[in-house]
Order: sequence, then structure tokens, then C-alpha cells
Amino acid sequence: MIKKNIILLMAIFGFSCQSSKKQVTEATGDSTNLMAWQLNTTDKLKEWKNYSFSTDRWWGDFPKNLPPSKDMMKEYPWAIGPVEKYSNNPVLSPSPGKWDQGRFSGGVHNGAIIVKDGVFYYIYRGERPIDVNINSKINYICDIGVATSTDGIHFIKDTVNSPFFRKGEDRKYSYEDVNVVKSGDTYYLFCNQWYWPDTDDFSINGTFLATSKDLLHWKKEGIVFPKATTTHRNAVVLQNPHNEAVRVNGKYIMYINNNLMAYSDDMIHWESKKVNDHFPGGECCFALADYDSQHPDDMILFTGGNHTGHFYAIGEVKFSKKDPEKPLQYLPRPVLAADSTLPYEHGFSATDPKEMISSFSDCIFFNGLTLYQNKWWFYYGGSEYYTCLGTAPNRH
Repeated sequence: MIKKNIILLMAIFGFSCQSSKKQVTEATGDSTNLMAWQLNTTDKLKEWKNYSFSTDRWWGDFPKNLPPSKDMMKEYPWAIGPVEKYSNNPVLSPSPGKWDQGRFSGGVHNGAIIVKDGVFYYIYRGERPIDVNINSKINYICDIGVATSTDGIHFIKDTVNSPFFRKGEDRKYSYEDVNVVKSGDTYYLFCNQWYWPDTDDFSINGTFLATSKDLLHWKKEGIVFPKATTTHRNAVVLQNPHNEAVRVNGKYIMYINNNLMAYSDDMIHWESKKVNDHFPGGECCFALADYDSQHPDDMILFTGGNHTGHFYAIGEVKFSKKDPEKPLQYLPRPVLAADSTLPYEHGFSATDPKEMISSFSDCIFFNGLTLYQNKWWFYYGGSEYYTCLGTAPNRH
């Protein structure tokens, strides 16, 4: 009955049933750093309609006269793709009653992938309804945990070490959107830490770092930019296809939302700066280098945000090691976008009955990418609720 009512309302209101995602504008809620979609609403159906495909709402800052490509991968040979979605998605779902139990419009997603000794480690964000008494309009809270797999498809959640961070005094924080990279014998986990009552206090909010030797036990290093005067979020460190940190001109490189970049000598201490050149595409997802031996200077920044009508979809921007601050080219259409014919990418449950589980009807974001057995493995969010898998051939 729920599904029939939703379908009827879709027909009445003329819902668009196409796919993908966008970067939203900042809200006027508790803080200027909150996004509009983070604030609680009781009209879930209205939200679902709003976050559907719309060239008026979610074109982003791409040129309006941008023509689609007939063969995008041929016209943009530097890009990674095309991406083929796994036919039995999703590969990870919330666990009822657990730390990653999920909530309406949030579940298990935005995780990093590392292959170690033939085992896939998926280090992911798990959401739940907020379970601490703090003064905020935000009604959810997140932590980070890990699931492992021997084939990249069937994952077993770790129940011994997960979740990693919301313990003791840190239970008041939300930890979100993971980027993991290896340097030497150490793994570096970057994510967003938030304290909902005061997200303008950058000594406790923004890019957070933890380190590990085994991907299971993590040492908290803390906020990376405690003296920042603006939000530093969605930091991604430049890495090679096997998730090892890459130096450019002797420095490690980090891309951050809102035209910020940072440099480091040791992966622990970072200095950020504002860069001049803007490019369309939204938030930082993943930064890749050393993927094409024929073009060793080529780099790609994957982005997730408003993309030619999608609320959130995945774009690619080309950079070069010769000047990692200057974007050179970008894809005119997403390489990965939601499919409205797939319930779990369109705001509905993956299993019967197909009930609405999310307002994000056209939303794909990802942080997890690796090269294994000569193909690219993308781990992306379906409706911000599930983790799904896509693969792409290694063309370079």
C-alpha cells in the first residue's frame, strides 16, 4: 500500500524518475557549515521529489550549453570508466539494532577500500538516529567501522573493533566520509568530525585523522586543521591505484572542498591554502595519480555534487603533477549516476516490499576506489543508505 500511494503521488506531482546527485547550498540552521539536507523535515515525500533529477535545480556550475559526448571515454582518454554496476547490489546494508542500524535517508556508505593480502577492507560510515542529548537540529550521528571480504562482493562486518571512534568523551561527535591511504607501514584515515551544537568551532570540527598498522586498531591523531578560519571537510589525499600516498615535488597533496588544498611532509602535519582556479563538480571524493604509465603526470580528482541535473553524481577533473592546483579538463557528464529503475538507488528498499527508505532519490557519492585484478572497484552509496559496487576496465 505504501508503494502504491507513493507511485500515485509521483504521477500526481509529475515526479522526475531519472538519476544522480548534487552539492546542496548551506542552510540557515544551527551553523553556516550545515547543509540544507542535514536538517530534519517531516515531509519525506516532498524531499524525495526535491532531490530527484532536475536540470533546473541541480545542474550545478557546469556551462549551460554543454553538449553530451557521443563516446565520453574516447573523447576524454585520460578518464577512468565506463563504470558497470554489479547486478546483485547492494553489497552492504545497515544492521538493525547495531551502531550502523541506519535511519531514514542514512545507512552504510561513503567508505574507503583497501586490499591487503588479498582481502578487501571496506572502512565505512555507519549512521543511526542521534543517541546523545545535545542542542542541535541534526537528528543523526555517525561512526566509522570496517567490513572485510575475500572477493570484494560478500562482506563480513567486524564486530570486535568496530565502531572505531565514538567512545568516552568522543561519543558526542559524528564521524563521516572516509578517505584511507597507506604510506610506509602505516594507514592514514581521514574523515569529517562534527560536533553538531557548534560546527563553527574549527578546533573540534572538520578534517580528522587516525592512524593504524592493521586497519583494525586506530590511534586518534585529532583535528588536522585546528587553527583554520574556514571549514575543512571531505579531504582526500592523492594516491596511486593501490592506495599508496603519492608525493608531488616532494610533498604529499590533499584536496579539500571549496577550493582548498593542503601539503605535508609526513602525512600528519598539513598546511592548507586557498587556490584560485575553480572547476564544476562539487565535493571531493577521491584523488588519483600514477594510473597511466604513458602519461605519468596525469592526475584525476573525482567529485560528487550537482552534476548536469543530478542532485549528486560522480564527475572527474583532470590535473597534472606539473601544477596540481590547476584543473585542466573535466567530464561533461557523470561517470557514475543513480538509476531510477533500481529501487535501492532511487530511495526505496532493496528487498520486498519496496518501501521508501530515503529522500535521496537521485544521489550517488563515493570515497572508495582501488585497482585489483586489472579492474577498478568503485564502492558507492545507493540512496545514501546502502553500499553498492561498480567496476571499470583498466584502460591505461
